[in-house]
Amino acid sequence: MAYASRQSSYLFGSLGAVLQVLAGWWDVFSHILFGSVDPWWNPAHLTLYCGIAVTILAVWRGLSVPLSSRSVRFTPTRFVNVAGLKLAGLGCAIEVVAGIWNEIVHRVLRTEPRIAPAHGLLVVGMLTVSLGMVIGLTIEYGMIRQGFIFPSKFRRLATVAFIFLVFAAIWLAASGSFIYLGRIFRAGQMNWLVAALLALVAALVLVPAKRAMPGFGSGIAISIVFNIVSYVLLVFYAGADTYIPWGFFPFMIFELLVFALRRKIRFARTVVLSSLVTGVFFWATYYPFTLYLFPWSFSLQAPLFLVLLGSGIGASLGDRVYAGLSSVVLRDVAASL
Repeated sequence: MAYASRQSSYLFGSLGAVLQVLAGWWDVFSHILFGSVDPWWNPAHLTLYCGIAVTILAVWRGLSVPLSSRSVRFTPTRFVNVAGLKLAGLGCAIEVVAGIWNEIVHRVLRTEPRIAPAHGLLVVGMLTVSLGMVIGLTIEYGMIRQGFIFPSKFRRLATVAFIFLVFAAIWLAASGSFIYLGRIFRAGQMNWLVAALLALVAALVLVPAKRAMPGFGSGIAISIVFNIVSYVLLVFYAGADTYIPWGFFPFMIFELLVFALRRKIRFARTVVLSSLVTGVFFWATYYPFTLYLFPWSFSLQAPLFLVLLGSGIGASLGDRVYAGLSSVVLRDVAASL
C-alpha cells in the first residue's frame, strides 16, 4: 500500500532522526571519558552513523513509491505527503558532507577550532532531517484528525508518539548547540545573546508542537524527553550530582495557562502568550545548565529583557510557521479531493 509505505517511512525515519540527536548529545559527554581523543569508533559516533543510515533508508523507501500509486483503503485523496521526506533527504546529504569534512579536518589538520564549522553543518543537517520528519508526521496527524486518511490504531498512536519525540529532538539539537556556545562565551556579554537564543528556541518549538497536538500535556511530554536526556547524561553518564529537574516547572505552568485561557481567547493566541513562561522562568527551562552558564538568570538583572524578547520572537515565529504550513497543506489536500 502506497500510503502505508510512506507513513512507515516517516515513522522509521523519525526513529533515525531521534537517534542522531541523542548521539550528538552523547558525543559531547563522551569526551569526558575519551578526553582529547575522539576515535571514529566512539559509541556515540556509531549511534550517529546508525541514525543517519536509518534515515537515509527511510527516505529512499518513501520516495521510491510511485507518486501515482495510492491506497483507496487508507485514503480517499490523491494528496501525496512527500515534502517532509524530500526535506529530510536534503538533511541527510548535508550530514554526509559534514561527516566527510570533519574526517578531512581530523586527518589533515589534526586539530580543529572550538567552534568547528563541520560540527555546525552537522547540526544543520540534523535539524533539517528532524524538521522534515516532523512536518511529514504533523501532516499525517492533521489528515487523520480531518478524516482524510484512516490508519490503524497502532499507526495513529505511533504517529502521535513520534511527533512528540521529533519535536523534542529539534529542541535538543538546537539548544544543545547554543548550550555549547554558552560554555565558550560564559564570561562575556555574548553569553546574554546565547541565552536569548535558547529562550527563542524553546518557544519556537513549543508553539507549533502545541498547535499540532492541542490536547493537555503535549508540552509537558516534550519537556519530559528533554529533561530525561539531560538527567541521564549528566548524572548517570557524566557523574554529576543529582538535582531536582526544575525544567518541568515552566511547562506545567504553560499547560495550565493554556487550559485556563483557551475558552476566553483564541487558541493560537493563548498558546503564544502562554509559551512566554519559558522565558519568564528561563532559569528553570534550562536547569541545571543555567546554574553554570547563566547564573544571572536566577535574579532580576538586565539580560533577562533579552531572554523575554527572545521567547517572544520565538513564539511569534512558531505561530507563523505553523499557520503557514497548515494553510498550504489544507489547500493541497482540498485540491486533491
